[in-house]
Amino acid sequence: MELFSVTFLAFLVGALFFYYLLPKIARPFWLLVCSYAFYLYDLAHIGFIALLASATLLTWLAGLLLGRAQARWLRRLIAAAATLACLFPLGYFKYAGFFTGVAENISQAFGGHYVAPAFDLALPLGISYFTFAALSYVFDQYGRRYPAEKNPLYYALFVSFFPCIVTGPIERANHMLPQFRQKVAFDYNAFAGGVFRILYGFFKKLVLAGMIAEVLESVWKNPDSYSGPVLVVAGLLFTAELYFDFSSCSDIAIGAGACFGFTVMENFRRPLASPTFKALWDNWHISLTSWLEDYIFEPLAWGGWEKHIPLLGKKLEGCHPTVAALFLTYLVSGFWHGASWNYILWGLLNGLFLYIGNVTRKKRKKLNKKNPFFTVKALAPFRRIFQTSFTYCLFSFTLVFFWVDLYAGGDVAAAFGVYGRMFSNGWGQLAAAVSSLSVLGVTLESCIVLLAGILLTNLIEMAKTPVNVTIRRIPIWVRWPLYYLLAAAILFYGAFGQSAFIYQQY
Repeated sequence: MELFSVTFLAFLVGALFFYYLLPKIARPFWLLVCSYAFYLYDLAHIGFIALLASATLLTWLAGLLLGRAQARWLRRLIAAAATLACLFPLGYFKYAGFFTGVAENISQAFGGHYVAPAFDLALPLGISYFTFAALSYVFDQYGRRYPAEKNPLYYALFVSFFPCIVTGPIERANHMLPQFRQKVAFDYNAFAGGVFRILYGFFKKLVLAGMIAEVLESVWKNPDSYSGPVLVVAGLLFTAELYFDFSSCSDIAIGAGACFGFTVMENFRRPLASPTFKALWDNWHISLTSWLEDYIFEPLAWGGWEKHIPLLGKKLEGCHPTVAALFLTYLVSGFWHGASWNYILWGLLNGLFLYIGNVTRKKRKKLNKKNPFFTVKALAPFRRIFQTSFTYCLFSFTLVFFWVDLYAGGDVAAAFGVYGRMFSNGWGQLAAAVSSLSVLGVTLESCIVLLAGILLTNLIEMAKTPVNVTIRRIPIWVRWPLYYLLAAAILFYGAFGQSAFIYQQY
């Protein structure tokens, strides 16, 4: 079921109607029924429902056993068994083709004759998200962070909660389970804020991301036909498209959660306005980044390899975590997005930029004390613009690996080909290259709508409170025209013919 479809809105309205009609004690169980109905809406997923149910049952039982087991070896055995049981389906459906392909390449390199079998497997809906949600519960129970959930139905709702199962955020049990137990009365402000958040998500997806995707479609499909300046502009625009596309998924999930009376975690906090690369990653895909930090980065950095392998455990200048933990975390981040060398290189390149930022932090601070650009207060706005623009360009540079694999289905060589064209082709005829942007369908009207939309989203998201809370604090004479403005923009400019959310496939 497409999140931005009329079908999803009708499903959500029906779920909400009966949710508030039922007694409070029955509401979580109604939501569980709705979540499994949402999963089974596409009959192609009927065969995969066993994966969702088994991951739920196994991790719930593992949590109970971990709560009672005292021997360290037994606790490790339970946690390892539950982890492998969750990761095996994910590895098979998402990564089997990649690993068998690697095995074939290695075999051929050493003169072997191994031929990888063909894998054309449909990816189960939301498998990356519900697997990580279930694993976080197992890891938390192993660490005894909170008591195990004894009611399997509440836990099943946490794993399958339908607003989050497709594109996240990747929620945590200690955040959602207590909310499912609370018998919250209908709150008009929370409900209205949630409805606006959904409208806001539709605007970002169908208008902003849709307009950019429509402009860049020809570039993505055939990048070799365009000059360097055009590819650079396309790369910068793709970053904005990816943000609007993915953050709109989270807006819909958070808005739907608010309509039911739940607080779903924020997944983005204006990451593209960040002045540093680290700040960008602290505010980009927060649920995944924090998951990787809590369950991969921190265990390795604080209690892992530095105790056994001093070279890999070398401390970074200005920060405690180890080099190996940093790069492994972003290797996993890249691999999570897709079974491709492009995604792996994308993750490692982001890890490299963070590593460089860490090891040069002290030296940069010393140099900045002598640089008027960083010491004169009157230059602070220009400094912020420069830092934000540089960070944005750096992140866009890494995303070439991302969009080449996503749109063109290209390999690593294709990505490096795009890099080569970006910096060597067409810069001598810059005026001609700029004029060629009109070929992409860029009109004055689309530029005005897009720039106005970007400005509007920045103004709305500038507040420290969530968007669905902020909107209820705005005066009514501003709030209602904003509602009509977003609705009109969706009707007139919404790209309803676009495909599903980019991140839905992960």
